[in-house]
Amino acid sequence: MSKKKKKNPNLKWGIALIVEIFILAFMIVGYAAFWANEKLNAIQYNEIEEENILKNDGANDDQKGYKTIALFGIDSRSNDSMKEGNRSDTIMIASINQETHEVKIVSVYRDTILEIADGSGITTKVNAAYAYGGPELAINTLNTNLDLEITDFVTVNFLALSKTIDNLGGVVIHVEDNELQALNACITEQINVTGIYSEGVFTTGDVLLNGTQATAYARIRNTDQGDITRTERQRDVLGKMLSKAKTADMDTLENIIDEVFPNVCTSISKDEILSLAKALLEYEMGPSVGFPLAQIPYDHPSKGSILVPADLNTNVSVLHEFLFGTQNYMPTQTVQNISAKIQTETGIWAEDIDLNAILSGQ
Repeated sequence: MSKKKKKNPNLKWGIALIVEIFILAFMIVGYAAFWANEKLNAIQYNEIEEENILKNDGANDDQKGYKTIALFGIDSRSNDSMKEGNRSDTIMIASINQETHEVKIVSVYRDTILEIADGSGITTKVNAAYAYGGPELAINTLNTNLDLEITDFVTVNFLALSKTIDNLGGVVIHVEDNELQALNACITEQINVTGIYSEGVFTTGDVLLNGTQATAYARIRNTDQGDITRTERQRDVLGKMLSKAKTADMDTLENIIDEVFPNVCTSISKDEILSLAKALLEYEMGPSVGFPLAQIPYDHPSKGSILVPADLNTNVSVLHEFLFGTQNYMPTQTVQNISAKIQTETGIWAEDIDLNAILSGQ
């Protein structure tokens, strides 16, 4: 029996700004490949052996023409913790159509209940996978639950975002009256995370925000339409960052690289990054959605407040329609088994998902 669906105003973090940092890094690399090759040495590289990547038998063949990358955001002051140990506060999937170069983004809500792909069969919040086994286990968990074939990842320490904006001289953001209290609460939270002090924001209208303030602004989660409005804020910050970066001098860009790259960990090689950077002007940012597309908040007696896909089968089918254009995709037996397990555990069943309605509401 399905439980009544309701809004969840307390979703933590939702879609964050990993993509913005990564795009900015690509743009900077594109300025001077040989010079950037040396700078790329500052990135932490964590190669994942192909034989260690799990992929479901019979998963969607339509995804073969795509490069799919997992993006993780970690709240930590220590770069050493980017490989494992911290729960991933942000989980995103970037899918690049290798023919059209369109990039689509899916944000996987951190509180979503899925089966961790460590052989234990346990279900828990998906963000636990990164803590238990680093990016490899996190990738395998996404692949086995969502019928994907992710092979690479990028992890960003959120300290990088604040420093990038500071190097750009801040960004001008229009702050509404109803955002001010939440913004200052997020600034306090951001200071505790990064250790970078900032004053609060005490005026509304067009305000020049520093890195800590702008990052906090993009993370406000409890006003207006919740995650929908938060996504709009993040896009606003992204647009302002990229506009300033395009006119920045090389000294500024070099400072940004010096700040950003040590806060990035990835399995993508230097050669692959340079190759992606060269094709930057061909990339086109497509739409983005949150996953599960249909979900119901549920207070689990032992796992706390979770988000339950309603149901996993239906969500995975629509996810593949969104990412790869596959109509009426039938999830693999692995996904069907996980879906049945989650249904039995929570009592939550399928709901209709109208992808066109979701996309038109962005």
